[in-house]
Amino acid sequence: MNLSGIDTLIWDWNGTLLDDVNVNVRVINEMLLNRNLPQLDLNTYRDIFCFPVKQFHIQIGIDFEKESIEGVSAEYMERYKSYEKEIALHADVPFILDMINTKSINQYILSAAGKDDLLRMLGHFQLTGKFKGIYGSGDICATGKVEIGRKLMEDNALNPDKTLIIGDTLHDAEVAKALGVNCILYAGGHNSYDLLKSESEVITSLKDMKFA
Repeated sequence: MNLSGIDTLIWDWNGTLLDDVNVNVRVINEMLLNRNLPQLDLNTYRDIFCFPVKQFHIQIGIDFEKESIEGVSAEYMERYKSYEKEIALHADVPFILDMINTKSINQYILSAAGKDDLLRMLGHFQLTGKFKGIYGSGDICATGKVEIGRKLMEDNALNPDKTLIIGDTLHDAEVAKALGVNCILYAGGHNSYDLLKSESEVITSLKDMKFA
């Protein structure tokens, strides 16, 4: 895919740059086991994962008449953090980010993850300096990214016609539509190829992006 004319990339983090899908499924299954609920396989997870994450939790059987989204989110984060040392970046991410920066294309992170956790993980992978701005959520409930994305666009006076969102979920396509920007979806993350192809052009490797 040739992306000439783009001067700004907005990256999703979890699932797009960070290869954390398998850990996420493990964490979800631990939570389900703790509630005597059926386990998910990877394919089922990738077909039903969605934002807001509360809606996904409802689909897999979590009862929010008995639990709060804040409590469930806190349990998720505690379990997720216990596996962080096992999580890696997708292949060639540092190289790809550096290559894009040589093209004088501005890069940002837009994530539903909590801002503090996002900064901590970017620092761990020594990626912080590769981005002109990092935008995360103010809480851990992963409600979505549209309002955060609007702030990113306004703060940096971005031209929607020259801006591209790269994500791995249907929500990234929803965010792009709400912001009036271009979108490419990566099929190596939290939603399946078949789900994504109905909404946007899909790539199966981040190296498929080419900048003239």
